[in-house]
Amino acid sequence: MKGWVLDIIVGVSALIVFGILLFALPKIMPEAYGYTSALILFVAYLTGAGLTVIKKTIT
Repeated sequence: MKGWVLDIIVGVSALIVFGILLFALPKIMPEAYGYTSALILFVAYLTGAGLTVIKKTIT
């Protein structure tokens, strides 16, 4: 798979996951912690996906 296609897939999926987290987490926990947790999980998702893409590109 081409690198730019994989980047687009990761970006779109990250936005979808972030949207789901923004709606779901504040309903489960207090709002401030929910929004903060959504942001932290979004950054962790992008970091993990980015490292995976870079690892596949290098090898």
